[in-house]
Amino acid sequence: MLAEDRQRAIVAAVRERGSVRIGTLAEELNVAAVTVRSDVRELARRGEVVRVHGGVARPAEQKENGPSTPTTGAAHAPAEDVAAGRTPRTYSLGMVVPHSSYYYPEVVGGATAAAESFGATLTVEVSQNAFTEKALVAKMLQAGVDGLLVTTAEDPRTSPDTEAWLRQLPVPVVLAERRTGLDTGTVEHVATSHEYGAHLALRHLVARGRSRIALLQFATMTAPMLQAGYDQALTALNLEPCSPDVPSTLLENDLTDLDDKCAQLVRCVKSGQVDAILVHNDSIALPLVSRLQESGIRVPDDLAVVTYDDELATLADPPLTAVAPPRRAVGAEAVELLVRRLEDPTRPTHHLMLNPVLNVRS
Repeated sequence: MLAEDRQRAIVAAVRERGSVRIGTLAEELNVAAVTVRSDVRELARRGEVVRVHGGVARPAEQKENGPSTPTTGAAHAPAEDVAAGRTPRTYSLGMVVPHSSYYYPEVVGGATAAAESFGATLTVEVSQNAFTEKALVAKMLQAGVDGLLVTTAEDPRTSPDTEAWLRQLPVPVVLAERRTGLDTGTVEHVATSHEYGAHLALRHLVARGRSRIALLQFATMTAPMLQAGYDQALTALNLEPCSPDVPSTLLENDLTDLDDKCAQLVRCVKSGQVDAILVHNDSIALPLVSRLQESGIRVPDDLAVVTYDDELATLADPPLTAVAPPRRAVGAEAVELLVRRLEDPTRPTHHLMLNPVLNVRS
């Protein structure tokens, strides 16, 4: 359905019903909620509808079947507030992410756009470590934020201190690209299913005739999930595990280790022990491919390479097929979960997993 057709349908629904929730429109139009919000932003800019928390409403001054005019003041009120003429509530949200140079700019971008669509203000800070993270959250709480979006420096599932800290925070919390532990209370999360991403990569490689597929990655918080997905995919696709001679881990910021693992990988390719590899992440996939080619390994003829994250994969020569986590959607859905929690503190705790996609290149 084209954007103009969706927008006409949204306006018609609002005129007929007075107010409609975003989720309802998404189901009726068979599109993602993010797409509906984008249409609603454009319609609100033209004055044809009013954005409300969780939905869209008819402008108060719009006469039945009459022309629409821009509105002010109640631009983001809940639908019942618009109907009753009450002053809208604008939520103040705080967001803390671990760094700003890789991966998280897109998450923040999605959160920012979603906050705007809900009429909320969003303050973003970069933590770098757990100590700074707690200090930044304390500063936001002191400033009076209504809710928090946090990408913790440590995994709540393996860090009891992090889990306990999250549990005692006095405002609603949604984790972005982190998963809650079993004792994190009402904290919610939106995260990528990295397990599914690994399966996507291996299924793609098998479809192209590869059968000896390795996984090479840094020791990050994502690594155990990719390993789990990789192991499950080996079983599901009837593949044999690679020989222990094939490298599986890399040290971060260690060029000597990269050279050693590359030389090891070259030997394994030439001996027929491996014909494809999933690399996490892009920042190491590019120099790895360059070193392989310098050693006479043809990519993808001798070794097919799929990288994970899809931040830099298009810059490789040749451009690399990559698994792309839904970074913007993670940020947007985290904001929506948080706003819904603020609107209804009694709603069930939600844990949302989003599937990545595979971008196939030469």
